[in-house]
Amino acid sequence: MFRLIHELKSRRIVLGNLPFLGVSYQSREKDEQYRQRFSDKAEIKKVMRVALKYGVRFFSVSSHKFNDLSPLHLEAIKEIEDEEETDITLIACISIPIQIGGARVNDYRRWKTLLVYEMENFGGDVLHKAMNDPILNCRLQWRENIQNAKGYPVIRLQRELRIDWKTWEKNMDMFSDRRIGWIEPGSETDFLALSRSDLLGELIDRTRDAGYRCLLGSHHLGATAPLLDERRIKGFDGYVTPINKLGVMMFPNRREAEKAAAELKDRGKLIIAIKPFAGGRIKPKEALTYVFRRMEADACIMGVASEKEAEEDFKTAKEVLANK
Repeated sequence: MFRLIHELKSRRIVLGNLPFLGVSYQSREKDEQYRQRFSDKAEIKKVMRVALKYGVRFFSVSSHKFNDLSPLHLEAIKEIEDEEETDITLIACISIPIQIGGARVNDYRRWKTLLVYEMENFGGDVLHKAMNDPILNCRLQWRENIQNAKGYPVIRLQRELRIDWKTWEKNMDMFSDRRIGWIEPGSETDFLALSRSDLLGELIDRTRDAGYRCLLGSHHLGATAPLLDERRIKGFDGYVTPINKLGVMMFPNRREAEKAAAELKDRGKLIIAIKPFAGGRIKPKEALTYVFRRMEADACIMGVASEKEAEEDFKTAKEVLANK
């Protein structure tokens, strides 16, 4: 474990995966451009080779079931390892299959439940922040749907919320032949931290029992970290969480997320930044100076959509880290 953490902290840069899966955080038109480009496995490998040139040996991935491009991305990683005769360690994000009454939890109601809690406990207009978040607004009719959504009653969550353990274990098993550094339960983590932290604790235990280290994905670090600390949830190495100077996707607000990240680092938890560029809205040097110098993140997951972007972003990251 310590060797793995030391290697991550020394390399600092992780190649992101969402552009390869057709996710731009900019527009549906851009998403489609990415989908078309990375439907060609050779295009994925071109970007990966640039990453390898800059010493990047940690790649993030999503589960095979994320979308139809995810298996292609995983194939490209395996092929690039063979072709370049190198080992790549994966941080694998798997959505948590949570259900209420046997049905999948509604994403808008899940978000609204969290936002209501944050409005009541942290002040400020968290709903307004969420409705105007540029990345969240890439979702179809986000503002209308989140405004009209009703949060789940706490008593119902305590009584009916479940995890589909068979699906969770099946999704983990699909990575059994890969070099996995960490399994990252996805952002449903925040919902479980609020509503059923006991289930989240069991999820971490099952993940470790399967032989994997665990990081937690969180878009609500300022609220989630204190809850898990209060409820003494252990067994995970840190968080994968948005960190950018615009506060995009940092809930309940940037200040609370920054505060939580600093406290976690002081206690030895890993802080791995995602969305450093806020979906292309912050220039690389400005973004990475904030991530690595201001926030002192242990590592940063950087999604890039072309060889040119990869060259610019990885070169900038190396320069920022060298001048720290």
